[in-house]
Amino acid sequence: MRRVPTYVALAVGAWVLLLPNAGSGASPPIPDAPIAGDRTGFLNACSQLPLKPKTRCYVNRLLREVERLGNPATGLPAIDRKVGQTGGFLQAACHSFMHEVGRTWAKRHGVTIETMYRFVPRSNDPGCSAGFGMGMAMYLGPKLILEPRSVLRTCAQLPTRFRKYTCVHGAGHAFMRGFHGQLADSVRSCNTLGPTPAPDCAQGAFHDYWIALGGSDGTTRPRNAESSPEVVCGAFQYKRPCWYRYFWERRSKTRVYTADDILELCDDHEALQRAGCVGGSSLLISRERDPVDHARVCQDLERTDTYNCLRGVNVPALAGRRFEQIRLITTCDALPSETKAWCFNWFGRTLSVVTDGTFRERGCRQLDDEHERASCLVGGARVARPLRTFS
Repeated sequence: MRRVPTYVALAVGAWVLLLPNAGSGASPPIPDAPIAGDRTGFLNACSQLPLKPKTRCYVNRLLREVERLGNPATGLPAIDRKVGQTGGFLQAACHSFMHEVGRTWAKRHGVTIETMYRFVPRSNDPGCSAGFGMGMAMYLGPKLILEPRSVLRTCAQLPTRFRKYTCVHGAGHAFMRGFHGQLADSVRSCNTLGPTPAPDCAQGAFHDYWIALGGSDGTTRPRNAESSPEVVCGAFQYKRPCWYRYFWERRSKTRVYTADDILELCDDHEALQRAGCVGGSSLLISRERDPVDHARVCQDLERTDTYNCLRGVNVPALAGRRFEQIRLITTCDALPSETKAWCFNWFGRTLSVVTDGTFRERGCRQLDDEHERASCLVGGARVARPLRTFS
């Protein structure tokens, strides 16, 4: 499979979210050409269009392809594979495109809170499949706010921790759509889910809030919206989840490439506000560096800044790449003792989420040092805990 670099995929995905009217219903003309194409790949009819018509073309064609394949539970994994083989702009932006596709498909087919689990893609792919699942949840937002805890029944029926996480994160987006961008009401709904799902649900709500400030992905900027993360995040208990997508959505042109870049952005903050700022700014590193190189950048920070930086590493990008997973966790060897155990614990946990637990059973046990192995195994046993900063 031809892969688009992780940093390109993430950066273009964020860019598409910021496009004016990227989620609107207006449909510019689409060329009369086959859906599956020639040497340029899947949905090639869209690839040569200018940016805005290209975006609309891809959304329309992806919706048509989902309809053609029938049940999204099995159809989306097939689309993931085709998009991965095509690479480029389509792979980079597919998660964002699928928000609208998922919303539209759910409306057309009368998806309910009770039936949504039947249509959630049977895939851990963080691109097209995850975006479609979140889109369905967004569509159900007005119904979910009437009975927030009903989403737990749907999420609990999903077979992998990654899909459960995506479902809960999507609920945060859904609450924001149901409450028409009212952040406080959305976070209160997340809190009703209980202490384990609430932080990851809240991350989805905060993410949707930062998106809404730009009015993209089908959102409308809330009236009198506060744009300062210090003020917004200071009002809630979930500092890390709140900051996590702030730089990505609101300051995407900020170049974060080194540890000094992070310190320049966050040195004026303290405690959990600093933790959130470091994690959120670290996420921007993934645009330009692969996960292993990203983790090495974090080694240039000290103490808690180091592991808050590691929270921004794009672990899901290593799904199915066993050698790279081992390379990532062994970067922890270079850390001082006060952060080394946490690093092995965090990557043991997040890699186990991505691999449905197999990393704990196979990857952790490949580590030679017994203390490092033990920290990895402990982390892998904690996959059910809230992640707060992830994907």
